[in-house]
Amino acid sequence: MRKIVTLLAIAATIAATSAMALAAENIALIGGSTSINTVINPVKAAFEKKTGITVNATAAGSKVALQKLDAGNADVATAGHTQEELFGNIKKDKVQLKNSEDKFTVIKLAEPTTYSVIVNPANPVAKLSKEQIVGIFTGKITNWKDAGGKDAAILCVVSNLSPGTNEAFSKVFLGGKKISIDTLDASNAADLRQNIASNPDAIGFLASAMIDKSVKGVETLPMKSSPIIMLTVGKPSEKVQKLADFILGEGKQYLK
Repeated sequence: MRKIVTLLAIAATIAATSAMALAAENIALIGGSTSINTVINPVKAAFEKKTGITVNATAAGSKVALQKLDAGNADVATAGHTQEELFGNIKKDKVQLKNSEDKFTVIKLAEPTTYSVIVNPANPVAKLSKEQIVGIFTGKITNWKDAGGKDAAILCVVSNLSPGTNEAFSKVFLGGKKISIDTLDASNAADLRQNIASNPDAIGFLASAMIDKSVKGVETLPMKSSPIIMLTVGKPSEKVQKLADFILGEGKQYLK
């Protein structure tokens, strides 16, 4: 009986050790849609191949990402904001964090992202002035014929998980005000692109690096976000530091 107990104890120890080793080979990352699509996803495959560390990335919006990190539900968070902007938004929304701001380590991963206003490739409109875009996203212009297009109702698509992108758009075109019309809500930037691609009368905006043949960029005012940052509570773990070092070094070749 004692021998069986001993064997069971050894087996349990091995299982626990294996589970810890497995957990150590995964990074739980939560971030804003733009930061994941423009920085994390492009380097993910190469990083995993080189290090054997799996990156489990979830797009949930930068504010939610910070909350999850603070609660211990993620190893790292990413955002398309400066530290001041991100924590300023948290304070403005009266979100209570367990850790004070000085407990977080912030690493800048990439320079500001360039964004584009996009439409369906079938849309003949190739250029929009600031006034036209303001009109479209405030409801003053509701038909494409009033913006150089065909006679069709305009559908505005906005990603509800891309606050950094939405903030950049608001600053450039709306004087800091929020979009004031009903929109089709996309879950993230990739979903927004898909909605534009499948609807000939839709318009939206997303990171220029995400434009492919399924959508068309429209000539308009230049629009940029804040830098892409990575946050951890305290000092980054060894595996997270490896990811940061890869992005800032060899991984740059995979970023558009």
